[in-house]
Amino acid sequence: MSGRKRKGRTESLIGKIFILLLFFIMILNFVMPDKEQSEQENRVLETRPGLTLSSAVSGDFMEQWESYMSDQFVGRNLWRSIKVGLDRLGGSRMENGVLIGKGGQLMEEISLPDQNQLNDNVAAIKSFAQTYSDIPTRVMLVPDAACILSARLPAFATVEDQRQMFSMVEQELGDSVSWIDTISVLNKHTSEKLYYKTDHHWTTQGAFYVFREAAPALGIDEDVSDKFVSYTVTDKFNGVLASKSGVGLGEKEQIDIYVPAEGDDDVVVNYVDEARKTTSLYDSSKLETRDKYGVFLGGNTSVVDIKTVSTSQRRLLLVKDSFADCFVPFLTPYFREIVVVDPRYYSGTMTDIMDTYRITDTLILYSGNTFFTDNSISGVFTGE
Repeated sequence: MSGRKRKGRTESLIGKIFILLLFFIMILNFVMPDKEQSEQENRVLETRPGLTLSSAVSGDFMEQWESYMSDQFVGRNLWRSIKVGLDRLGGSRMENGVLIGKGGQLMEEISLPDQNQLNDNVAAIKSFAQTYSDIPTRVMLVPDAACILSARLPAFATVEDQRQMFSMVEQELGDSVSWIDTISVLNKHTSEKLYYKTDHHWTTQGAFYVFREAAPALGIDEDVSDKFVSYTVTDKFNGVLASKSGVGLGEKEQIDIYVPAEGDDDVVVNYVDEARKTTSLYDSSKLETRDKYGVFLGGNTSVVDIKTVSTSQRRLLLVKDSFADCFVPFLTPYFREIVVVDPRYYSGTMTDIMDTYRITDTLILYSGNTFFTDNSISGVFTGE
């Protein structure tokens, strides 16, 4: 009997401690100030939602409140690390949508396109190329890591065939554009570091390999193999896939920049919508933040007008996503002006750009995943 009593007291004590702990955590959640951003996750956190009659009736308030409590929960980073650790011990091959490949290689899954949106994007590009038929239009889609580094996918993991998707787009665009093949180039260098381990972007080395092979297709006549030298600007990069997954947060990687081996690389970079100018393609302040890839052009923005000291009379319109940011420095010696447009942030149309700048060449450069999921491409080309 005494043993049962002791067991009962122990269970009662554990229950009381558990309730007190829950109460203590609840109090902490209410008294601790909210955080605006998670440095570890590299994203803005949910703020306390306002209660309105409409949000209460529709159920939106409860959804917003759950997201808020999840983001602002005391010790969130610790609990998240524990969860990721337990998942890894259990053999998890994916965390928060990020594939955990061999050797710690993190990768995004290959995104399937919305077929209607893809058709609109392709039709808009074809229409643009035909409207400005006197201006060469080139398309360069960059495969994502899971396409090229398939040997490093987690065991038994399968992804969509991005090669086939690229082939389909190339076929649909037909002769209206010049297609620049990237997959065959990158396939030659799979043993080298073509993509960051902790980020979805390709490395500057991977971009250079493609530029070297694509130079003739871009109208660059000279051999560019020895025209650039690389420099490491940081060895402490930890990318967005590590932030998103919670895996590899201790991994530190290099970011290299490539500059002309000879000649003057002076530029004037005009961030048009921000009414701000600089004299560098690089924003060194980004190296002091978690978003170190933003060192290239300072990160995403709507329109950037780059004037160079090139003796060429060619003016390039570059329609792009962030994969193009580290590619731009390879182009500056060969174009007098480069107008960079990111449709995700640009509210105008390509007609506006063509009317404002004396464009002689167009390059559309996207990562595969962005191209197949971006719903803003057709709009900037058609104005709809």
